[in-house]
Amino acid sequence: MKFSVFTRTTVATVSLLTIITMGVGGFSVLHSQGAEINKVDRSLEYVIDSAYQNPMQPVGAALFAIEQSTLDITLIFLTDDGQETLVHESSLRYRGAPDFRTIERAINRPVHIRGESPFRFRAVRVEGEDYILVARSTDEIDENFRSNFQSLAGFTFALDSIAALLLFFFFRRTNRGYETDSLARMQEFLGDASHELRTPLTVIKGYVEMLSKNQLKEDADKKRAFDRVGTEIQRMESLVQDLLLLAELGESGVRDIENIDLSEVLTAHGTDFITLNPSRNVTLAIAQSITVEASRDYMARFIQNALTNIIRHTDSNVAVNISLVSRGKNVELIIEDAGGGLPESAYREDIRSLNRFDKSRSRENGGSGLGMSIMSAVIQKLGGRFSLRKSALGGLAIVVELPQVRD
Repeated sequence: MKFSVFTRTTVATVSLLTIITMGVGGFSVLHSQGAEINKVDRSLEYVIDSAYQNPMQPVGAALFAIEQSTLDITLIFLTDDGQETLVHESSLRYRGAPDFRTIERAINRPVHIRGESPFRFRAVRVEGEDYILVARSTDEIDENFRSNFQSLAGFTFALDSIAALLLFFFFRRTNRGYETDSLARMQEFLGDASHELRTPLTVIKGYVEMLSKNQLKEDADKKRAFDRVGTEIQRMESLVQDLLLLAELGESGVRDIENIDLSEVLTAHGTDFITLNPSRNVTLAIAQSITVEASRDYMARFIQNALTNIIRHTDSNVAVNISLVSRGKNVELIIEDAGGGLPESAYREDIRSLNRFDKSRSRENGGSGLGMSIMSAVIQKLGGRFSLRKSALGGLAIVVELPQVRD
């Protein structure tokens, strides 16, 4: 499934904003939670130090430290047989001591106990294998963390929504301008195509009328009339075929896309061109084993159109260069000649529209005038770039870039 440029850009932008916002915001939330946990651990450490400093009365020393500093800490005395005495209560909903293995770990560092009433605690071993436990609730810290994370998610969603909305209005405005230009080009294109159809129809109608009324008496005049009608019919057939191909290229489906050896295809067409045009100085500079993902029929039509344009619009002795090279991830195909070229306004990069570059040519040379449009549509269909440049030989250079398939 292929997505539109609008969809891909929106998804990429919103994803990037989400990553940045969640990254920065998440770090801030975690840092805030860590600072609160450190504060709890320091208060536990203060009480534990007081107990260690008074080994003769560790429980009294710990209780004095809690009350003197008004700390929200629970103090428990635990015997070696598991009997507990609650010495000082706090906001912690204390539900009993953890197992002795966990208590042993809490002698060296704070231990976090999760559950319905989460807390962190430290332990001190006193004479007779008894323990003093000091614990402080982390329920408020966990609640703050959840609240902050929900706020971050809400802020990220709001920011992403605003970004998507702004992109929607931006692309809608951009697309309106593009659609207006595209409609204007299409109207001009259809007007030119209908004119091209009307011209041979007028000729055919005129000669048929003359023949039907027996206005042409001489055999030579009749033969000339039939020849002209045949020529105009062939011209109409060519125009209709070109219009059908353009319609096919405008559809979503693409015929027979495969990995093709472009070097082989181009060499075959170039060799045929040399054979059929012996008076031309044709140079082939085609790198071997260059593979692209394309339709063989489309590429063949593109090359044929480019070479046919040269035959129609340049003198029979004009030099021609055909080259194919690899440039990084792409391949570059150039077909250029030493003819008269196009008007300066026709040279441009990355052509992606219906365009008739020299409207006087088709009628003079028997073509439909849609060759360039077909070529640009073919390359656009294959995801490449089609450009018209001034040739180093002095005429026209048709330049194509296509993605290269690596082995």
